[in-house]
Amino acid sequence: MELTFAQQSTAFMFSLLLGLSLGAFYEAIRFIRICFNFGKAGVIISDILFMLCSSIALFLFSLAFLLGFVRIYVIAGCFLGFLFFKLTVGRLLAKVYCPVISFIRKISRKIRKKIKNFTKKLLKNVYNILYNIIKKIRIFGKVPQSAADDIRVMDSNEKENKSFKKFSGSSKSRKRNNKGNKA
Repeated sequence: MELTFAQQSTAFMFSLLLGLSLGAFYEAIRFIRICFNFGKAGVIISDILFMLCSSIALFLFSLAFLLGFVRIYVIAGCFLGFLFFKLTVGRLLAKVYCPVISFIRKISRKIRKKIKNFTKKLLKNVYNILYNIIKKIRIFGKVPQSAADDIRVMDSNEKENKSFKKFSGSSKSRKRNNKGNKA
C-alpha cells in the first residue's frame, strides 16, 4: 500500500519534531555525563543508551506514521531536527549549564568529603570495638593458638633484649655496675 503525499509530508514534519526531542534527550544525557564526570566508560554507556532510545523511538514512529516502513526522508528529518536543536538551543544550553555544572561539582565534592569523613570515623569506631572485644577474649577466654605463638615469640625476644642490655652500654655504666658488685 502506497502512502499519499500528505501522509509523507506529515511524517516528515513529525520526524523533524522527533529529531528535536531526540536532541533535547541527548542534551539531558550530556548534562548528566558532564556534571558527574563518569569518564570514558560513562561516555560509551551514555552514547549506547542514546542510540538505543533513538532507534526505538524511530521504529515506533515508523510504526505509527508509515505502517512500519522506515523511509529515508524520515531519517533525514530526524537528523535535521537533531542538528537544528544542537546548533541553536544546544549551544545556548551549553553556555547556561557550565556555571550550573561547576556549582553541582562543588556541592558533590562537599558531600563526598563529608561521606568520606563519616566513613573514616565509623570504621575507626568499628576497629576500636573489635580491638576491645579481641582484647577481652584474650584476657578472659582462651587465647587462640596463633596468638599464643605470638606471645611465645615476644617472650623469647624480650629475653634476648635483656641479655643484650647486660653486655652492652657505655664504659661509665659498666664501671658503676662493677663498683656496686665489688662492695
